[in-house]
Amino acid sequence: MGSNEFDDFEDDFYPQDFAPEPEYLTVEITDKLPIDVSGVDLMRPTGFVGQVADWIDSQCRYPRRRLAVASAIVSIGNIGGLRHEDERDGVTANMLAFCVAASATGKEAVQQAMAEVHIAAGVQSAMQGAIKSEQEILRNLIEHQSAYYVVDEIGIFLKKVQNAQKSGGASYLEGVIGAIMASYSKANSRMLLGGDIKRELRKTYAGALARAQDKDDDAGAERAQAMLDMADKGLFRPFLSVVGFTTPSTFDGIMNGENATSGFVGRSLIVTERDINPAARKNFKKPDMPMMMGGRLGLIYGGSDGRVEFSGDRSTVSTTDDASAALTEISEWLIHYAEEMGEKTGEASVAMIRRSYEMIAKVSFVLAIPDGERNIEHVRWAFAYVKDELDTKIKLVFANDNARTKPEAALGARLLNYIDPDKGSTISVLANRSRATVEDVNSILNKMAQAGEVFCDHKGKKYRGKVVERWRLL
Repeated sequence: MGSNEFDDFEDDFYPQDFAPEPEYLTVEITDKLPIDVSGVDLMRPTGFVGQVADWIDSQCRYPRRRLAVASAIVSIGNIGGLRHEDERDGVTANMLAFCVAASATGKEAVQQAMAEVHIAAGVQSAMQGAIKSEQEILRNLIEHQSAYYVVDEIGIFLKKVQNAQKSGGASYLEGVIGAIMASYSKANSRMLLGGDIKRELRKTYAGALARAQDKDDDAGAERAQAMLDMADKGLFRPFLSVVGFTTPSTFDGIMNGENATSGFVGRSLIVTERDINPAARKNFKKPDMPMMMGGRLGLIYGGSDGRVEFSGDRSTVSTTDDASAALTEISEWLIHYAEEMGEKTGEASVAMIRRSYEMIAKVSFVLAIPDGERNIEHVRWAFAYVKDELDTKIKLVFANDNARTKPEAALGARLLNYIDPDKGSTISVLANRSRATVEDVNSILNKMAQAGEVFCDHKGKKYRGKVVERWRLL
């Protein structure tokens, strides 16, 4: 059984003032899912992660629940990832995520709330606000065992990468992407350093070691020696995560088959707020973080106060028998799902689906960290959440890759991603977002309605004497 040092805390010490509408995984009649996900609310993660999502969401004047949920998952992965290890699969808790929302709708509030969560845990020193260079990434991971990147307007950075690749001048940017992926994949092992970095470390810390020894500073000498050892042995369990915030206009076009199957976009969690004009909450006031929540975050980290690191024996997160069986079923089912979707939507879908098991394992592991044991509810929520996110990615990639060869199918896939699941969307909004004519969008929507994918709601509010029709997902 996994250890649980948090039993003294109440389960629901944070009141949910802004209850979101429940959202469930859309399941086709013909789908045969490996586990039962009925009743799983995608807007409410299981346990303490859900409470952190509540608090992040409470800091937003405009409801940004999807961004809050993704940010809570990444944050708890960051805070607990150094100290905890997954007994079953050995997955790590560091995540790559993209949070997509329209301009001026509250992305900044989510970023600030994420920062407060990390501050409460005592790991704020490892937070980084920009991706600059390969050398800077390595220096950040030398200074702290972790580097938590929370990057605004990351879509602009990715477009620079894409444009540089097309023009043949991507060597500098490719070095950055390579450093991110090399660091990300070494969170359970060692990452060797290049010659220039080694020489810099030796020069800096050989002098620091000599000065500490002259002053009989045992702690300083121990620290300097550890850094010198790092030069030869490499970085021990470097923990790098990235959560990027961007807008649909700068991100959606990047999601083509090439980017979806390679690099860190293809291994990322991607969430999109489809409501481009959310209403402000009435009488909005940010509540303070509950003291018990802050205390629990600190206990989940449990590392050093100076350099963000954990050097002791890690806490093992075990997996119950039924949760383990469910993960096995999911792993086997994904192979068949990849084959089925590959025939319908192409090779890129296969790669995304095959990689999704790692994400399901990671998300369920993060959900289990506060409890010390992964149970079936953690697995059910993680599978439903990642499956929903995966299907959205597949539609977006299919739309971008087939815009010329299969224009109707591509537009239909794009429209399914643009329709707000809560409020629905007007045909004018859908035409503007898809950059298509109202006539073409109307034609495709009517065909999709006949196929049972969408329907037109004729009961909307009147505007200038006319009923505003909204298209909704079935």
